[in-house]
Amino acid sequence: MATINEIAAKLGISKSTVSRVINNDPNVKEKTRESVWRVIRELDYKPNIIARGMITGSLPLVLVIVGDIQNHYFAKTIIGIEKVLTEKDYMPVIYNSMYDVEKEKRLIRMAKDCQFAGIIPMTGVRSNELEECLRDVDCPVVLINRELKKLELDEIYGDDVEASYKATQELIDNGHRVIAHLSGSSTSTVSAKRRLGYCMALEDNGIPVDEVLIFEGKLDMASGYALGEKLFAHSNITAVCSNNFLMALGVVRYAKSIGKTVLKDFDIACCETVPDLYEESAYVYAGADLEEIGKKATEILLKRIEKSEEPRQKICFPATQVYNPKKD
Repeated sequence: MATINEIAAKLGISKSTVSRVINNDPNVKEKTRESVWRVIRELDYKPNIIARGMITGSLPLVLVIVGDIQNHYFAKTIIGIEKVLTEKDYMPVIYNSMYDVEKEKRLIRMAKDCQFAGIIPMTGVRSNELEECLRDVDCPVVLINRELKKLELDEIYGDDVEASYKATQELIDNGHRVIAHLSGSSTSTVSAKRRLGYCMALEDNGIPVDEVLIFEGKLDMASGYALGEKLFAHSNITAVCSNNFLMALGVVRYAKSIGKTVLKDFDIACCETVPDLYEESAYVYAGADLEEIGKKATEILLKRIEKSEEPRQKICFPATQVYNPKKD
């Protein structure tokens, strides 16, 4: 395997100049930079990322913390994150926390100890302890769909109030007046916003908000299945607005077990976009472009890694992706 010394010897330049090119030091002449990369390709040089980390103070690794990798929201956002990181020779390290704050704290500390270049947390869980943990890291942090009031960090998120409002409005437009809402945990800022959007849509259409029709559970399929039994015990419910796709899928599976069918016996909406396979199925949905959210957050993180001093970014993506099978 080729070494930096061999590259330097072939070009008749110093080893430190080659190192500066590899580490993207801007204080290198463009002609020299091109020559170094040409020889790197010729000799098939593979940089030692551990050695590079010792020089630069960080490894080209970015910790991405998700709540549940099975959730389409996280999976789709990761696609955007990965595209931008790999283009810039960074590697994402994905951690599935299952919304466990203690696990998240341990991973953040490990990322700090291992000199990761950056961190992207996107579980949406409120936690003062997590906030304090992120305060102690030495690398840039960009938040996706979560808020930390004590820290001035870049925040990229979808408009969850708007997404839930539009999803509920589509159900109302379909003629429904008794609409249940499946909500996530009260510790989730995202769930709180989606519940708010649901309530606002009802009120704007002159439909009283009935707390009995709001069911709180976990953001997974098993919870949706269990809540399905409770909500279908209310014979007057004709539609369901679900916090996320996994819960909606659980409800549909329970409904099938008792002989009910979506579109025929009830309508169901999701407060986020659904997996590609379900884009034109029986599900109503409304949400932001998740892949673009991931891309934007990563672009900002890379700028911070490169020591950008731009003002703090707080970018909200509107819920532009809306689908209603009874309209389309």
